[in-house]
Amino acid sequence: MAILNLDFEEEINVSAQVGDNVYYIVPNTNGEFDWANTSNIMSVNYPISSINGNTISIEFPGAPPAGTSSLPSSSQAVVNIPPQGAFIMFGKDNSINVSGLTGYFAEVEFRNNSNKKIELFSVGAGISESSQ
Repeated sequence: MAILNLDFEEEINVSAQVGDNVYYIVPNTNGEFDWANTSNIMSVNYPISSINGNTISIEFPGAPPAGTSSLPSSSQAVVNIPPQGAFIMFGKDNSINVSGLTGYFAEVEFRNNSNKKIELFSVGAGISESSQ
């Protein structure tokens, strides 16, 4: 197996877990991210295999079996490696994480770390009573 390590200067979001899918988007020629065009979001194609400090590791088939020069065609590894400067994000596996938030309360904090003006158009939450 080969390992792709993604090192971050900032703390990794506490919601990231082993098994989550990793995605990235590359800035446009102006150095900004075009969020309106979601077709620019790429998948790394392999889930997170470990998180250690500020490093996410992703294992994928990358070494040919002993005595051969290439991987079998049925197991060719197609890993999309995010380039320098890409915005990295993660998503939960929809086949496993199908429920909403659980618990008795929630706290949300919004931060704008950009030096440019932004607008927040909507925030929503789904609420279902779980106990009486």
